[in-house]
Amino acid sequence: MRLADLPRGARARVRAVSTEADAALHLREMGLRPGVIVRVVGIAAAGARIVAIGAARIALDRATAQEIEADPA
Repeated sequence: MRLADLPRGARARVRAVSTEADAALHLREMGLRPGVIVRVVGIAAAGARIVAIGAARIALDRATAQEIEADPA
């Protein structure tokens, strides 16, 4: 399942991040890496996702969210 497909309120464990190397590094630096639990706290315009990782909130555009594979948690 892709992070872009999760509804508001869904929790998921990140399985893989398949973006280009620079973007993947940036996401890892923000805490979005395989194994982490995320919660979708909002869906913005054009399908962007706002996810919570602990106390942090990260906004991901739809294209980036499509590159993140996650399993429901």
